[in-house]
Parts: sequence; C-alpha cells; structure tokens
Amino acid sequence: MRVNLRNTRIKQGYKDVDKLANAIGISASYYYKIEQGKRTPGIDLAKKIADVLDQTVDDLFLNQNLDEMSRKQKEQEVC
Repeated sequence: MRVNLRNTRIKQGYKDVDKLANAIGISASYYYKIEQGKRTPGIDLAKKIADVLDQTVDDLFLNQNLDEMSRKQKEQEVC
C-alpha cells in the first residue's frame, strides 16, 4: 500500500476519492488500485496525480518504494 499517497490525499482535503479521481481524469476504482499498490501509474498519470496533490512524483511514489525495499532488505538480514 502506498501510505504516503493516501496520507497526502487526505491532507490535501481529498477525503472523497471520487473528487480526486475526477480531477485527475480516471475512475475512483482505478485510483484506489494505485493507492493500494495493485496498479502502477505510468509517468504521465503519476505526474497528473502529483500535480493535483501539489507534490512531486518522487515524494508520492519513489520514496515509498525505497522505504519498502529497505524494510525488505532488513527483514532478510535478520533471517
């Protein structure tokens, strides 16, 4: 799950995903899949999402992936 994406959405006042999805130009169900990590947006869509949420693509998507990679690496080191 992309927790940072969800937290940013709520912080920016988009508690209703339908409004954000409409602003981006996608369905709410597709946006939920992106937020849940079941779909990965292309660069153009990621940029639209970042623009609407007044963030960078890196802040919304890359930092989360790096955090998960670091966590998985630490888990492997423990085992």
